[in-house]
Amino acid sequence: MISQYRHALAKHSPRLLRSVIYKTLYRQFKDQYTISPEQFRGKRILIVGPANTLFDDLKSIDYSKVDIVVRMKNGIHTSLDLWKGDSLRCDVLFHSFAGGSQPVTLNDINRAGVKYIVHRTLKKSAFLDTLLAEEKFGSSAGVKIVPYEHYGALSKRLGGHAPSTGMVCADFFLDAPFKSLTFVGFTFFSTRYVAGYNDQITSDEAALSKVKDAGHHSPLHEARLIGDRIQEERAAGKCVCVSESMQQALDGFGARHGA
Repeated sequence: MISQYRHALAKHSPRLLRSVIYKTLYRQFKDQYTISPEQFRGKRILIVGPANTLFDDLKSIDYSKVDIVVRMKNGIHTSLDLWKGDSLRCDVLFHSFAGGSQPVTLNDINRAGVKYIVHRTLKKSAFLDTLLAEEKFGSSAGVKIVPYEHYGALSKRLGGHAPSTGMVCADFFLDAPFKSLTFVGFTFFSTRYVAGYNDQITSDEAALSKVKDAGHHSPLHEARLIGDRIQEERAAGKCVCVSESMQQALDGFGARHGA
């Protein structure tokens, strides 16, 4: 019975009952909404980050050898002219639907051809927002989550810092049984964003200062963890490729950590 009313409960839950409602909904539907790495078995995956190195990074990518394009947050609005007719392609979108991001409309989802939206749920109560996103976009794309318990485990590996959307995305796909996994547009906040993503950040220094001043994410911890994860997957015989700019960023943070 609760299944058919879950969206209404998410939208209209009284404040006094909100905690009971989101805990009940999460407990009942968590498994149904959890995205499975198995869905990407044997796929050639390209993860498109928001760094301003993106267009240079893409010049070395053979678009014909990409099965899945993954973007994050405002990245759904970034037109990649190198891809011509598929300039907005986004098969999987990771998004927090939090303040500070550009609005996403159903038309944006349809135009980009999004098949799955993965909602970043840092706490159990955010599952109500997952249900609201499904009500808005569910006619066009499957709305999924990475369980909030995973964020807690990931945060511990990041020294107590909150994982960024990019960190969550990278960590998820590194666990998938992919054929190949390629990262472009990732510099761990050490460069400004690609034009149109967040134009309030006008320099590389401002990009790093902003995230450090906010105190939520740790570029150093994320670079170290992703670097370690990539080495582990490569050692296991899996094909993981990173752009030259991402490798430079990984090396740079590694040098800072060793200093």
